[in-house]
Amino acid sequence: MTGKYKFLLVDDEPDIREIYEIFLSNILGKDFKFHFFLNGEECMKFMQNNCTPEDKVFVITDINMPVMDGFTLLKNLKESFQKVEVALCSAYDTNDYKCKGRDLGAIEFLPKPVDFEKVASMIEERISS
Repeated sequence: MTGKYKFLLVDDEPDIREIYEIFLSNILGKDFKFHFFLNGEECMKFMQNNCTPEDKVFVITDINMPVMDGFTLLKNLKESFQKVEVALCSAYDTNDYKCKGRDLGAIEFLPKPVDFEKVASMIEERISS
């Protein structure tokens, strides 16, 4: 883990993991680590088994995924983990998605294709806090 935070990425496209690894390691350094999950259910299981409600966790999640979508994951995380911060990510850059995410407690909406400089900046803020 990096610093006091745990960093989690949730996306049903396996190739996304490699893209994040390449971009973020180039920006943040080779020692930056995050956990990757293919759906919200995998992420929730990890959180329940590896995190306490007080842990600082930053999650970037896609919205449209099988098994458990990003909105459901966000709702479940906010109910169980007080200090979790969630950024939603989607190719569907709509006001409906942004409003629903904000209402559920998302801190940010990241349209695809992802601006990795922005993601890195969000992570750096948390590493240095």
